[in-house]
Amino acid sequence: MSFHAQLTARRIDRSIPVPYYYQIAQFLREAIEDSDADPEQGEVALPSEAELCDIFGVTRGTVRHALAVIEREGLVYREKGRGTFLKRRRVELDLTKLCSSTEDMRARGWIPTTRVLSLARAVPRPHIQHELRLGDGHEVWELHRLRMANGEAISLQWSYIPCDLASSLDELDLAGSLYYVLKNEYGLELKAADQVIRTRAATQAEAELLGIEDGDALFVIERTTFDQRGDPVEFLHSLWRGDRYDLEVRLTSSD
Repeated sequence: MSFHAQLTARRIDRSIPVPYYYQIAQFLREAIEDSDADPEQGEVALPSEAELCDIFGVTRGTVRHALAVIEREGLVYREKGRGTFLKRRRVELDLTKLCSSTEDMRARGWIPTTRVLSLARAVPRPHIQHELRLGDGHEVWELHRLRMANGEAISLQWSYIPCDLASSLDELDLAGSLYYVLKNEYGLELKAADQVIRTRAATQAEAELLGIEDGDALFVIERTTFDQRGDPVEFLHSLWRGDRYDLEVRLTSSD
């Protein structure tokens, strides 16, 4: 069913104290969720502002307000003089599965690439030292990378690895899977992890690297990963684009 047909079947409830723009934004969300249109195969346009005004019997200002809401949510993008178009579908990031970003991208059929932004030995900040159970004086490798899928930037990542565990890390190719390097070069198999998730707005520098706008939403994931002996191997601080990812967790009853 076309977007026009889906939206025509919906009606604003003018008897409730819910703003018209908010109701229209919800109708648009539902139509996008129910649509089988695939933005990966080409541009998918929503009805024009004029068409939406006719469908819902509201002013253009109300329609623009509704479109601005779903644009901020990362569902659509607008181009002046052309219209409103669907963004690519958001990706579900399974928080219950421990795997490298490279493996995850390949499993989705994407081509993963990595840009190494920096690599240096450093004295870890206190909270990283604590997470990695390091004593005073121990250094870590601080690896900063930009992760991309099909050429699109999706994540900024800072990995902190004890130098004692990976003494020659600076001599290796780090443009692929770090987990692969740790396993095959150092015998470190990453088996479990503890992680914390929060959200914040992107800084200007982060936005430029990720190809988003200054202030756009980011997921911040901090993770301590443990090897087969239960020892901490990596502390990861990563930023994920909020307009491209949903976080997924499967819950089970304890009964």
